[in-house]
Amino acid sequence: MGRGPQNGRAPHLFALLLFAGVVAIVWWLLAMGERFLPEFARLLDRPVLHRGSLSVFFGLSSVTGAFRGREVAVTLQLKRGRYTQGSLIIAMRVGGEQTLTYDGIEARTRDDTGRRALFTIAANDILLNVEDGWLKALWQPTGFVIFPGSFEEQKWRTVLDAMSVIAASLESAT
Repeated sequence: MGRGPQNGRAPHLFALLLFAGVVAIVWWLLAMGERFLPEFARLLDRPVLHRGSLSVFFGLSSVTGAFRGREVAVTLQLKRGRYTQGSLIIAMRVGGEQTLTYDGIEARTRDDTGRRALFTIAANDILLNVEDGWLKALWQPTGFVIFPGSFEEQKWRTVLDAMSVIAASLESAT
C-alpha cells in the first residue's frame, strides 16, 4: 500500500518533463532565428543591426551595411503566428530608379557572368525584382522548413556575390 502515492507522482513528473522538453525546443528554434541576422551581418562592411525591444515577440529585425561597395539592407521576418510566413529580404542599391520584374531583369542581364548569377539566385529559390533603385531578393521557403534555420555563410555570400554581379549587369545595360 505504500506505493499508491508514488504512482500518483509519476504522471505529474512525466507531464512536467514533457512540458520542459517542449519549452526547450521552442526556445532553441527562437534562438536560432535570433542568431541568423547577426551572423549574416558579418558578411557586410560597416553593419548596423536594427532590433526593437519587442523584436523577439514580433520577429522583425534588420541590418544595413555594404557589400562590395554597394549599400545593402536586409530584413528578417520570423514566423510568429499560424497564418504568417517567415521571409528574408536582401535589398542591394542599384543605379537608377527603375522598377523591373524578374522577366525585366532577365531581359537586361545579357552577359555570361550575369546569366550565371541569375542561375545562382534561382538555384537558391530566391525571387528577384528591382523596385525604386533597389535590387530585391526574397527568400520565403515553403513546406516543412525550419525558417530561417542555421546560417550558412557560403550560401549567403554566394547570393550576395550574385546580386552584386546582377546589379552591375543591370547598370551596364542602361
